[in-house]
Amino acid sequence: MTMTPPVPTSLDASQSMPLLDFSSFSEASSSAFVPLAIRSRKRGSFRGRMRTSEVDRLAFTELVATAHEVERTPKLISQGGDRYMVGIMLGGSGILVQDGRELVLREGDITIYDTARPFSLSFDDESKNFVICVPKDMLNLPQELVGELTATRLPDGSRTGALASQFLLHVPQALQTSFREANISIARTSVGLLETLLTMALGAERLEQDPHHVLLRKIREYIDEHLGSPELNPGQIALAHHISTRHLHGLFRGQGTTVSAYIRSQRLERCRRDLTNPALTDRPVSTIAARWGFIDAAHFSRVFRAHFGSTPREVRAQR
Repeated sequence: MTMTPPVPTSLDASQSMPLLDFSSFSEASSSAFVPLAIRSRKRGSFRGRMRTSEVDRLAFTELVATAHEVERTPKLISQGGDRYMVGIMLGGSGILVQDGRELVLREGDITIYDTARPFSLSFDDESKNFVICVPKDMLNLPQELVGELTATRLPDGSRTGALASQFLLHVPQALQTSFREANISIARTSVGLLETLLTMALGAERLEQDPHHVLLRKIREYIDEHLGSPELNPGQIALAHHISTRHLHGLFRGQGTTVSAYIRSQRLERCRRDLTNPALTDRPVSTIAARWGFIDAAHFSRVFRAHFGSTPREVRAQR
């Protein structure tokens, strides 16, 4: 009698990623994303694979696993990890629950969830996902409006949506084969495409009618134009936009950050970009720091290391 060969599964087809048991998969999930509670009714036979690429403060994770459940509880939220997670369903099906909404996930679906609020995911069979972890300050969209999109299906039926999703689906492979500077460009393009998907879902006209969004966008543009000035401060920014510093701080507090923290993070990102640019190899670190408003070299080195986990010279050597 001729035996029919077993049909290969996503787990079999993803052998470039390490095979993990339940305990290892749970630990890897909390490490790659945020603290999470992972459950499986069949721990003994559970199998999973996972691979994460971190670029420009973004984390891109491919994962394949047999049936399991994921939960983000208030207790786990208190342990930290405030960001957005954008999930693309590559295979199988699942259910996402957040903010009183429940979404059945099918292959090709794109959705977003907020790690600052409870959510749950359940997969009754083998599933394959691609997840992007995005710091909230990287998206130039009001958090309260993004909150309306959690556990909803982001639009991908239009040409723009299809282009965005196809690009994002190819990001994992591109990150494995590109050099560092190219990876940073890929990461930034990914953020831009995510903003496009979210803007399409919210409606561009609605965003333009939101006074807080319009004002915040103008303020961020002003900050970007003046990052090189050491004198840039909240008072100057508020004066330029005819608002009080209290109002300014409130706008950024609503985005989960502060004015000073946003300025510092943008300056550090520009410095890292220059440090990894092969065309600027001969430019001293102190010159790059000064170009983006850091006039004290020692202070710059401290805040750079605290932000990126490496010194400016180490980052330059890694490119």
